[in-house]
Amino acid sequence: MVRTAPDKLLIGCLAVLYALLYLYAIGDLDIGRAGWNWQALDWQWQRLLARRGPWHFEAVAMLELSVMVLLISPANLALAGVLTLLLGLNLHGALALRANAQCSLSQGAASSAGLWPALLAGGACCAPNLLLALGIPGLGAFVGLFAWLLPLSLVLLVLSRCWQRRRGAPRVLRLL
Repeated sequence: MVRTAPDKLLIGCLAVLYALLYLYAIGDLDIGRAGWNWQALDWQWQRLLARRGPWHFEAVAMLELSVMVLLISPANLALAGVLTLLLGLNLHGALALRANAQCSLSQGAASSAGLWPALLAGGACCAPNLLLALGIPGLGAFVGLFAWLLPLSLVLLVLSRCWQRRRGAPRVLRLL
């Protein structure tokens, strides 16, 4: 079982790093010179769910923190939080299953199968530009796929966690 503080600290650090990378990939976080400032747009309920792309929502405020700028979009932050939580739970389950004596190498690899789409979900906004830069013909055939990466990641992470629980990974409440 994963009960040691270093394992929990590692999982927590990886989950937070993933959340920051996800926000950076979708354009809600930027690193660079900035001041210390807070800017909010005029409050409108419609702006909370205004979309700028599939599964990417408009910001309602901007926070400048010396070396980074964070666009505050409640829907994007909620999606990042859900993905981060599921990623952390899957990492915890993968480490717990690996610690069990009956876990083989193939079971350890399968227990983290849902992690890969989650890592790619942040790139769903940038992938069409990358394909265009690489000059791959048939870009139109791939564009429809990118809108499905985030829901696919969520489903695979949930299924992976359910599979881990069936294999003996600890419950969520035992994390604390």
